[in-house]
Amino acid sequence: MADRLFLASSHLLPRLVLGLSLLLASALAPAQSPRSVPPALDTAYPGEIELDVDLTDLNRKVMEVRAVLPVKPGPLTLLYPRWLPGSHAPVGEVRRLAGLQISANGKPVPWVRDPVEVAAFHLDVPAGVSSLQLRYQHLSPVVEAVGGSGRIVMTQEIVGLQWASVLLYPAGHRVDRIQVRPSATLPAGWKFASALDEAARNGDRVSFKPVSAETLVDSPLWAGKYTRRIELGQAGDAPVFLNLFADSPGSLAATPEQIAAHQALVAQAQALFRAHHFRRYEFLLALSDNFSGIGLEHSECSENGVRPAYFTEWNRGATRRELLPHEYAHSWNGKFRRPADLWTPDYNQPMQDSLLWVYEGQTQYWGIVLAARSGLVPREATMDSLATLAAGLSERAGRAWRNLQDTTNEPVIARRLPQDWRSWQRGEEYYSEGALIWLDVDTRLRELTAGARSLDDFSRAFHGVENGRVQALTYTFDDVVRVLDGVAPHDWAGFLRQRLDSHDSANVLDGFTRGGWALVFTDKESEQARNRGEDPRRGTDFA
Repeated sequence: MADRLFLASSHLLPRLVLGLSLLLASALAPAQSPRSVPPALDTAYPGEIELDVDLTDLNRKVMEVRAVLPVKPGPLTLLYPRWLPGSHAPVGEVRRLAGLQISANGKPVPWVRDPVEVAAFHLDVPAGVSSLQLRYQHLSPVVEAVGGSGRIVMTQEIVGLQWASVLLYPAGHRVDRIQVRPSATLPAGWKFASALDEAARNGDRVSFKPVSAETLVDSPLWAGKYTRRIELGQAGDAPVFLNLFADSPGSLAATPEQIAAHQALVAQAQALFRAHHFRRYEFLLALSDNFSGIGLEHSECSENGVRPAYFTEWNRGATRRELLPHEYAHSWNGKFRRPADLWTPDYNQPMQDSLLWVYEGQTQYWGIVLAARSGLVPREATMDSLATLAAGLSERAGRAWRNLQDTTNEPVIARRLPQDWRSWQRGEEYYSEGALIWLDVDTRLRELTAGARSLDDFSRAFHGVENGRVQALTYTFDDVVRVLDGVAPHDWAGFLRQRLDSHDSANVLDGFTRGGWALVFTDKESEQARNRGEDPRRGTDFA
């Protein structure tokens, strides 16, 4: 009997081992996504999404969101935006979305988060349901970074609403094919500014005309207790406004001469590009120690944050006034003319940053030039600013292992976190060294044409096309070379690739040299460098 039992056990052993192996394999296998995220197709989403945001909880800094989504029965995936235009990286913080409840006809509709694409939420729309009701919160940061949780966008005086932070949109459609009807409730008595068009107002609740999800994300809403709106003139037939938001009324005291310099910025940009790509343009400018600083471009507006003394201490820190020219130039360079690998059909597909030396580098250059041409920054301070860029880059140690082209990957690699060894790591130097490349191009164009042509001519041919068009017009490296060659024939591909791909600093100062200037070090710090060092938001620089 014992022998028979042993034989039976031996006979069962392979099955037991096989069963155990299958169990272990199942336990150790990676979790599978319950369903794939549908690709973004060029098809219209049926109906309009209603999106309503309550901005009144200033003490807790919480935005309360309600949305109504037209649907059909069956599988549905909702996406929270991650890859945001202007950030060049997956910076959308789905961790700030909380309290998500979905219902239909008064009954809860369960959802499950995708374990791989964690900004995707899968659900099944029940039979007989034509709309879903969504309720959730955006928990905006309560403590300023670094060491805190992020940018402060809600204070007792100012609120900045970036619609991407409160949007859940249906997967399977390009964002320009999804229509949204947005609205917002403001703190009592506050005024607002936005590139969106107002449809109706009921007390402190503002309703806007329907727009695509793409336009919505590109059109933030700012509101404030202390505000001022200044008309800066026209870009062609499109009006331009400067909207000020402050911690206190005293910071709003811009003089006529200061306003005239901002008006000259609009005139100089129009003289440069000779076209515009917005219906109207809204500068959103916070003058605050409490609302976090920012510089973020949009097609028809820009978000800008500076210290309260922007107007009241006008003679100090002049080069800080390069911010508005930089963001304004982005309407042409970056928003309208956009690198092909930076354009995506929705906000959850990865972007590629290979041409940021054009997108940001040339914009950095135009920001410096337009600030000088408009009188926002004096000529001497402009030269000091360029010299500071050159001084920092002419002996950059990290160039030995990392070329400029590779720094265009920095937004994805580092997400703009602080660096411990910046000179060796390099960083987002496609901004600063990119500006020097375009100074180099500008002076080379002038040299090749005996002063008859310059980078102005390139920008008119490249950015000044299709006047009035807001929709992005994409380009490649070859397109940049082709337009440069049309301004003045040259081996532009070789010229640019040498500066982007090399590991030496031989050509960093060529733009200065060709323009008749030299970088000189003295034992006296420039006023520009001294004022920059007094900004408490910056670290201490012992270079």
